[in-house]
Amino acid sequence: MNILLIKQTSLGDVVHATAAIRSVREAYPQAHITALTSTTASDILRSSRDINELLTFDRYRVKSDWWRHPLWTINHFVRTFSAVRKQSYDIAIDLQGSWKTIIFLWAARAARRYAKGQWWFAEHFHQPTLHAIDEMGGVLALAGIRSSASVPLLDVDGHAARAVANLLHPSGNEEKPIALLCPLTRWPTKNWPMSHFANLAERLSNEFQVVFSGSDEDRSVIDQAIAQGGGLASINLAGQLSLVEFFALVARSDVVITGDSLPMHVASAFDRPLVSLFGPTNEDLVGPRNRSARIIRADMDCQRCYRRRRCPRACIGAITVDEVHSAIQGVLGSQHA
Repeated sequence: MNILLIKQTSLGDVVHATAAIRSVREAYPQAHITALTSTTASDILRSSRDINELLTFDRYRVKSDWWRHPLWTINHFVRTFSAVRKQSYDIAIDLQGSWKTIIFLWAARAARRYAKGQWWFAEHFHQPTLHAIDEMGGVLALAGIRSSASVPLLDVDGHAARAVANLLHPSGNEEKPIALLCPLTRWPTKNWPMSHFANLAERLSNEFQVVFSGSDEDRSVIDQAIAQGGGLASINLAGQLSLVEFFALVARSDVVITGDSLPMHVASAFDRPLVSLFGPTNEDLVGPRNRSARIIRADMDCQRCYRRRRCPRACIGAITVDEVHSAIQGVLGSQHA
C-alpha cells in the first residue's frame, strides 16, 4: 500500500497535520507513507515515525524569487513533479487544498485522490467553519480513514534536548520552573504589545526562569523588552535554536505564553500548560486542543478581521497583564488539581 500525503504551508499548519498523519498510519500500519511538505517545515516531519519518505518543495523561495530566477523555479517544479510521480499511489490526499499544493495531487499517479477544498478532479471536503484538524479529518473520512488523533503529535530529539538543557542550565542546576514567552508572530496584528510582555516577565521572575524565544529578527526587540523590565535575568534565545531545539525547549517548559503562532501549536502537541492570546484570528478554527490550555480573547466585540499588517482597533492590546497573569495561575493550578 503506497500513500501520498501533501501538506506544505506554514509551520503551524504542518504541526496541525501531524494528527491526520498519525490517523493514516494507524489505519494502514504496513503502508509506505510519503509526505510532501515545504522545505521550511521539513524538520517537523523528518523524524516522524509515521512517515517512510519525505519530499520537499521550496514554496517560499518560489513565491519570492520566481520572477528573479524563472529558470530555477521551472526546474524546481519539474524536479518536484518527478519525485511525486516516481511511484504510483493507492491513495493520495492533499490536506492543504490550495492551488500551490493541488497541482501535485493532480500530477500524482494515484488510484484515488482526496483533497481539502473544492476541486473537480478529486473527492473533496470543504467545511471552513470547522477547526483545522477536524476539517482534515473530514478529508480522511472520504478515504475511509477514521481520525484517531485530535491534537498535534511531535517527538523530542534527544540531541536537541541536551543542547537546550546546556543553554538553560550550563552548570547543571535547575532551580526554577521555566516560563517560556514567545511574543512575536508573522502578523503584527497578532502581537500582544512588547511592553505587556516586559511587564509580565517582571511579574513572573521571582517564581520562574523567564525564557524568551523567537526568530533572529526578533532578538533585538526582545532585548529591549528585557531591558525595559529592569534588565531582569531573563534568557533571550531568539535566533539561537533550530526548529527541533525549539521543540525541545517547549517540551521542558512549565508554562508557555504566546499568540496564535507556531509555539502555540507546539505547546499543544506536548500538552504543556499554555496561555494563548487571540486577536484577529478565530480560536475556534485554529486554537489549541490540549487539556492544559487557556485562551484569552481580545475585546469580545473584536470582529476576527484576519488583517495581517494593521488593525485599526488594535484589539489584542486590550488584553491586560493582570488577565494573562491570572490565566497562568489558573492553568498551573488545574495541572495540580
